[in-house]
Amino acid sequence: MSRCKTVELFYALVPLKPWRGNLIRRHVEKCPRCLAGLASREAAGSLLVQERGVNIGRPLWAEVESALVADSGGKRMKDQAFQSSVMRRWGWAVATTFLVVLVTAFLLLRDFRPERIPAATNVPPRFELEYIRVSGQPANAVVYQPQGSNLIVVWAGKNP
Repeated sequence: MSRCKTVELFYALVPLKPWRGNLIRRHVEKCPRCLAGLASREAAGSLLVQERGVNIGRPLWAEVESALVADSGGKRMKDQAFQSSVMRRWGWAVATTFLVVLVTAFLLLRDFRPERIPAATNVPPRFELEYIRVSGQPANAVVYQPQGSNLIVVWAGKNP
């Protein structure tokens, strides 16, 4: 994958304005291939409507200003924009707090888990075998006691 494709992929994957601005400054503004794909200033300027190009009796901005003053919904739009900004901040704050609480709970509760003790140490020693012989010779012994039972099985065999 070429470097330009990699930059385009990172631009699409990470929708943060500082990240995208950094990619544009570091790569797109310096790469001839990427610059060739951008519109020229004249082409971009032709898409915009300029005040001097509009033939009206009054200046355009005076007309816009009078429309905004007459519109009482403008205040509501401004308040709504402010509320959505505040709600977005609160959403991030709640998500961050939830994440911090979750990580803290995990780290704290991890230390309070009871340690697992192997099953052999749970059973108190009730049977000991000090020495065993088979045909007058020392022998190997295997002692087995099923869990939850009083039965003890001893298997003795000659040493080779």
